[in-house]
Amino acid sequence: MLFCVALALSALALGACVGCSGAAGGGPAAKGSAAPGGVLRVVIPQDPEQLDPRFVADTYGLRLSRLLFASLVRIDPQTLEAVPDLASSVRVVTPTRYVAHLRPDLRFSDGSTLDAADVVATYEGVVSAKLGSRYRSTYERIARVQALDAHTVQFDLREPHAPFMTDLELPIVRAEDAFVHIAGPGMPPPVGAGPYRLVSRAPGRLELATNPHWYAGVPLHPRVRFIVVRDDNTRALRLLARAADLAVSSIPPMLVPLFEAPDAGFDVRTAPGIGTTYIGFNTDAPAVHDARVRRAIAYAIDRALIVQTKLGGRAHLTSSWIPRDHWASAEDLPTYAFDPARAAALLDQAGLVDPDGPGPRPRARLVMRTGADRFRVSLARAMAAMLAWVGLEVDVRPSETATLLSDLNRGRFELCLLQMPEVIEPHVLSWFFASDRVPGPGREGANRWRYRNPVLDAAFERGAESTDRADRIAAYRTVQAILARDLPVLPLWQEDVVAVVRHGVPFTVPRDGRFDPLAR
Repeated sequence: MLFCVALALSALALGACVGCSGAAGGGPAAKGSAAPGGVLRVVIPQDPEQLDPRFVADTYGLRLSRLLFASLVRIDPQTLEAVPDLASSVRVVTPTRYVAHLRPDLRFSDGSTLDAADVVATYEGVVSAKLGSRYRSTYERIARVQALDAHTVQFDLREPHAPFMTDLELPIVRAEDAFVHIAGPGMPPPVGAGPYRLVSRAPGRLELATNPHWYAGVPLHPRVRFIVVRDDNTRALRLLARAADLAVSSIPPMLVPLFEAPDAGFDVRTAPGIGTTYIGFNTDAPAVHDARVRRAIAYAIDRALIVQTKLGGRAHLTSSWIPRDHWASAEDLPTYAFDPARAAALLDQAGLVDPDGPGPRPRARLVMRTGADRFRVSLARAMAAMLAWVGLEVDVRPSETATLLSDLNRGRFELCLLQMPEVIEPHVLSWFFASDRVPGPGREGANRWRYRNPVLDAAFERGAESTDRADRIAAYRTVQAILARDLPVLPLWQEDVVAVVRHGVPFTVPRDGRFDPLAR
């Protein structure tokens, strides 16, 4: 479930109160003219599957829904910390009690009042069987949510859960919408409290206009048009033809230099990204069950060369899904620099030896699954060529996303090349690696690697239960050390967020790749 990553966001120390936002990093936005005609045209590669934030599971559904709806807290796109949104503050009374104080005079985009009753209804709705939200299990840890008055909401948890501060990034809906599905195709435009309201929607196009009742005032860009262009080349050509103004992480690296020419009329702006490209292994598959084989694959891939040649140097190598400079990031993790001789030795030790000695016969034949995006397929094929040098024959098989994830959930793969959009709250790693998160009948989770480790499970429990930031850091550093040693997945690199922006258009590149800077 990809959206669980996006929903699990950066946690604050539990003794603290969420206060004012810190200073934004990532460099200043350009100053100058607004978009032509007052409409900022943004090209994106796919339509959002959902806009109802309680059901959204795709990247663009997440990003657009957060422009239409607001939450008690939001994640600062530069600092990656939780900061106030609809709440003026959130106070941690005890490890199991949180009290949120709402801003005064909040309103939804239709002008109706937003108060504590709407917050309570939203959280009651998300756990109801009637609604059937995909995030029901996340919020079932709330024993009780109640309105103390019109502007104060109290949450009581069943047990301590340190990441709960960022669980409050659940968008608030009107009480009358709390138990029904909204924002679907053909339905009336949704009513939210975000900076924008949806004014029109058709396949391939969404038009957003200012929410006149947004508590933060007038958004930076009063009108935004999202245009879906699925083909990479066509997307770039549309920008160059001045038929679009902005693309965020949707122009392939090989095409970015087109926009760096002095006469192109565009700026290329970047920020350090927090999404990770990685190879996942089905640890139940005989060919990669042995950790030595997985380590050999790590040594056999020249990641630095791929970053330079395929990504234009706009990425940094990583040994973890947790981004660098994050409060839970770990140093001194096992690393796997390019070393084909060491890779061959590990394959020998694991018993993958060519019985005929050097020659055309491979040590093993493997299948690597990946998405259908042409650039990602080219990355997979580059890695397959490198693995061939150590005797591993890899067949790259691209699939559409729904088919790919279905097969991965069923264990129908040996290797896969995927991207983790973001890890801000480190406990989200439990969704992907805890023993009880192997997908199957009656089980939810994204541990598609079939990796099971009780020591890792215990570290996840410590990280979730502790109210002390230092204890959480220690727990998640243990998690990262175990994963880097056993390699159920191989983190490769974390790509920069690259925005192609028409000259004069204000836009500060967010580290999380979302669209919040369109409004602020």
